[in-house]
Amino acid sequence: MKLNRLTAIVLVLLFSFPIVLLSQNANAATPNTIFLIEPPHRDLSGKFIDEDLTAALQPTGRLGALVYFPPYRPRTWAIDPALIDDVLALPVDNLVSRAWLSQLKAITNYDNVTAVPYGHPIVSLATRLAPSELRYYSEASQKKLKAFLGNRVQIEVAVTWGASNDTIPAETIRTYTFNRRTLAVLSTVIPAEQLDSLRSSLATLLSSDISKSERLTLTQSADAAVIEQRHKLRIVSGKYRLTSAKEKLPITLVNDYATPITVTLDLQPINSRIQIGKVPPVSLAPKSKTQLSVPITVIASGTTAIVGSFINSHGDGISDSTVLTLNASVISPAVAWFTTGAAILLFLGAITQSVRRVRRART
Repeated sequence: MKLNRLTAIVLVLLFSFPIVLLSQNANAATPNTIFLIEPPHRDLSGKFIDEDLTAALQPTGRLGALVYFPPYRPRTWAIDPALIDDVLALPVDNLVSRAWLSQLKAITNYDNVTAVPYGHPIVSLATRLAPSELRYYSEASQKKLKAFLGNRVQIEVAVTWGASNDTIPAETIRTYTFNRRTLAVLSTVIPAEQLDSLRSSLATLLSSDISKSERLTLTQSADAAVIEQRHKLRIVSGKYRLTSAKEKLPITLVNDYATPITVTLDLQPINSRIQIGKVPPVSLAPKSKTQLSVPITVIASGTTAIVGSFINSHGDGISDSTVLTLNASVISPAVAWFTTGAAILLFLGAITQSVRRVRRART
């Protein structure tokens, strides 16, 4: 009986020991996740809004410690490329940033790398506002990290970072939505690569780890950056004088983008004094000013104006409106004939009267 009990105890120990080892090995195989995620250090125009980044990249800084002294493998790096872009934007003679970037490339060479959506927005909020944009932020992150690290990069949207229950001010959400839609309309005529950087950076408005003052700075810079993009395509305002019924109005069109753009010119008169001829789509060379002759028919003299803008093929405005002021002083053919006839009659009457006076003087 004692032997049976002893045998049972030995068997339990023998079978339990591998289980304990397997459990320990399983825990050891669980990868450590290292988050390289930071609040933005630049606004949407690319200007730095603080001076904290270099100190954080030092080996003793919060970002330096993660890269220079990471946990043992296996490990996974969850990286926001917006941070990489901020570090790359530091001056080229910043040795701390160059060393940190080199160490990051070396230390992640044999590790798993996950790209979180660019700007690490609150996923639930980004999904509700624009799920297609969240996919874009993820794909943009993966592309940027692959270009920088040169190794296999996965996309990860489900990873949790920050406090997802943070409340984003309504004004920030309105700014994000309006500017996102504005860029979407611009992208119908402007190549995507010209807008990619700004489009990605809009995601930072929805991140949870930003102070109130930083969020205000980012919101204001988002408005200014999108206005600047719209202003790159514009019609130059001017004042014109029309002296004939048929005119060719010279209008100057500007394209400040580094790529050719084809647009449609929308010209709307504010009253019926003039009629505007049909204008076909216009191709604007990169970094150019183009003068276009627009046919104008004057119906009546007086002051009028034309409101001009660029639109896409769907009729959506892609530029700010410009006012062209016109002063028409044209006499219609009927009025001209009447005036000429009256002048002739007056002239003939004056001659007749002069002849009569000469005859009377002789008699």
